[in-house]
Amino acid sequence: MKIFLFDYDGTLAEDNGFAEEYFKKLISFSKDRGVSISPELVLGCVEGITRNPDGSTNLERYMKCLEKKTSRSAEKWKELFMEFYESELFDSLKDTVKPVKETVGLLKEKKKEGKVVLATNPVFPRIAILKRLNWIGLSEDDFHLITDMESFHFCKPDPRYYLEICEKMGASPEDCVMYGDDELNDGACEKIGIKFIKIR
Repeated sequence: MKIFLFDYDGTLAEDNGFAEEYFKKLISFSKDRGVSISPELVLGCVEGITRNPDGSTNLERYMKCLEKKTSRSAEKWKELFMEFYESELFDSLKDTVKPVKETVGLLKEKKKEGKVVLATNPVFPRIAILKRLNWIGLSEDDFHLITDMESFHFCKPDPRYYLEICEKMGASPEDCVMYGDDELNDGACEKIGIKFIKIR
């Protein structure tokens, strides 16, 4: 059985200023709740979980990083982020991405040939990823596995991220093909023997 892995940003979805608007909305949302947050804090912790896997999930490490850098508990940070992702403010970011029709079409074709994985860098929790899929006309039902913060322990470009996908799918790297736009992050799959096809 062939396993087809698809990246999200730049592969299935075209970015129309998502990151810039995301931080504007997140900062505004947090400020309304008396919490100070910055892009530097968020990106610093994303980099931290990318570089320092320790056996815990990406979500657990991310919240612990925020706790370490601030006076706010990991649990309180988790509540804030989850509330943000459930909010209409996050929903309003829908216009900052649009589908790459050719790749979405390719995904639907490959679904007839084998199993499909959303191999997006697991730096968002599942609720955010599912909403972002909906924005480009896809859903959870289009995939056999979605790589999210809650269930993954590594990030791109760590080759162990791709090994974790293989383990969860019960597949060997040779059975997999990765479609992505980023040679560093997506192309890292080649280090464990997954074929990489550059899109766009």
